[in-house]
Amino acid sequence: MIAAPWLACLEEAWAAYRAGSLPIGAAYADASGAVLLRGRNRIDEPRQGPQLSGSRIAHAEMNVLAQVPPASHEDMAAGVLYTSLEPCPMCFGAALMCGVREIRYGARDGWAGAANLTRATPYLASKAMQVVGPEPMVQTVSLVLQTDAWLRRASPRSADVVAAFAAEDAAAVALGRALYASGRLKDAALCGVPVADIAADVLRALGRPPAEAF
Repeated sequence: MIAAPWLACLEEAWAAYRAGSLPIGAAYADASGAVLLRGRNRIDEPRQGPQLSGSRIAHAEMNVLAQVPPASHEDMAAGVLYTSLEPCPMCFGAALMCGVREIRYGARDGWAGAANLTRATPYLASKAMQVVGPEPMVQTVSLVLQTDAWLRRASPRSADVVAAFAAEDAAAVALGRALYASGRLKDAALCGVPVADIAADVLRALGRPPAEAF
């Protein structure tokens, strides 16, 4: 079975897609793997509720970290921050400043990923941040969702971002393009199809086991 933090990330990513934001989800888990905090991308949603939304900083990881009380930051090194997509420089920096010392990401982001910052300066190196990824099964599903979402946004950067994803997994991006063209993911979102079903269909279509993991 897929580990609980990864499932939480995919559930949050799918919730973000359904809400019209970029499909990125994150979760913080303790040393046993129990999920303690969850968050998702809310950039393209109205400002509402306790989580960051309607802002360029409303990233999934930021919405996890914003839930951590200041007094708890010194305890954050005991757990792991999971995210469906390699964190950007902002989220990497926020995690580090919140006391997180291990990040695990599902999909490599060759466009904005910041895993290479772990030793970029003496200060960053002194924090001994561990960044682990990608997680193959999560990467497959994430890049399919990301491809569809970026094509749907029609951003001037869409072509470059999708090309960076294709460099990591051309087959997943090709499937994402096909799903975008057919509108199947959009229809599934409107119908409330669970992310476990989406993931199983994606893995099956690409001939990648284990679909039963969900």
